[in-house]
Amino acid sequence: MSTTNLRDELAALRIDRSRVAQPSRYRAILLGGLVVALLLGGAAALFVTFKDQLVRLPEVRTETVRVMSLSRADTVLTATGYLESRAQAAVGAKSPGRVAQILVEEGTKVKSGDLLAVLEHADLDAVLASRKVQVQHAEAMLAEAKNTLQQEERDLARERAVHDRGAGTDAALETAETDHLTAAARVDALAASVALTKAQAREAEEAVRNMHVFAPFAGTIITKDAEVGETIMPGGMGVASGRGSVATLADLDKLEVDTDVKEDFLGQLRRGQPAEVVVDAAPDRRYKGRLREIIPMGDRTRGIVKVKVTILDADERLFPELSATVHFLPAKTDPAADSAAKAAFVPKAAIVSSAEGQFVWRLDGDRVKLVPIGTSGEPAGDMVAIKSGLAGGETVVVDPAADLADDARVRVTK
Repeated sequence: MSTTNLRDELAALRIDRSRVAQPSRYRAILLGGLVVALLLGGAAALFVTFKDQLVRLPEVRTETVRVMSLSRADTVLTATGYLESRAQAAVGAKSPGRVAQILVEEGTKVKSGDLLAVLEHADLDAVLASRKVQVQHAEAMLAEAKNTLQQEERDLARERAVHDRGAGTDAALETAETDHLTAAARVDALAASVALTKAQAREAEEAVRNMHVFAPFAGTIITKDAEVGETIMPGGMGVASGRGSVATLADLDKLEVDTDVKEDFLGQLRRGQPAEVVVDAAPDRRYKGRLREIIPMGDRTRGIVKVKVTILDADERLFPELSATVHFLPAKTDPAADSAAKAAFVPKAAIVSSAEGQFVWRLDGDRVKLVPIGTSGEPAGDMVAIKSGLAGGETVVVDPAADLADDARVRVTK
């Protein structure tokens, strides 16, 4: 092979570097464009995320337009507490014993004197039966003594007649008189014995009655505290001494709210003051109330005084231990007159007045809209009733800035 041919073959095997480098420049340009696009996208995302910090938005405070009864809007003081029955008792037996029967369940309505439970009392029944036999025996002996007395009275009368005719002796008359007095004394003694045995029988009857648990007043069983077979111990304090009651009875028609009022606000309350009671378990209902009593005992550690508020129109949805809120009303307010009437109320601080009328700034998303409104009546505290423009539930700006613009974006602060 010649040298010339070898050179030609080697030249044919050489790589053309200019053709390989061209695609690399294209990839570099595309990669650079992609990096720039990512940087621009990230910058845009950061701008969207932190636009409120980058662009200073007006800051506003807001309140919700509330729908309330007219009486509640006139509230002078609000307090929270729990429902309780003014007539409530843990009912147990007078004597210790084991439960034989329980005749009620939770929710059972009972009348005064109804039987709630029975304790075992077979031994007392036997005692009572024995006492009744003793009464019968004493009455029989008394009847016998009375017959003897009647015979002694007849014998004494005959002896006196004989003695008056001079045919009898003084000794015989004295004996007849003594026998009569003895028979009369025996009648008196046996009459006392009859009374004693009858009293003992009544004692046994009362002991048996004490093994029966009766309702002390009309009401509803709110808890069943014992079961058949358990021991009832008057004044029992837990398992060691037995149960103390078989059931807890409450008069649910006489419910009241036990609430605490700070000493600073006590001067705003008076006995008999009207109130409106709201119970979490019945949020759609406003109950009429009346301040029954301010308990004359303070709590120095908490600085509060207990106040009892009677519910005047309690229904079946209320029962003890439910949480409740009491809105104390001015003394002139009658909750019966306007407890059902409701209106939308807006804070006075949200109303803007001008020559054109009254307006509020309503928050829609992150923008504010100027909304004309119509108010009704005099302000009730810091709230004003609305008759047009708002229905309730809207969010409005409180103490709006003078330079606030319609449809402007804002930032809500706490």
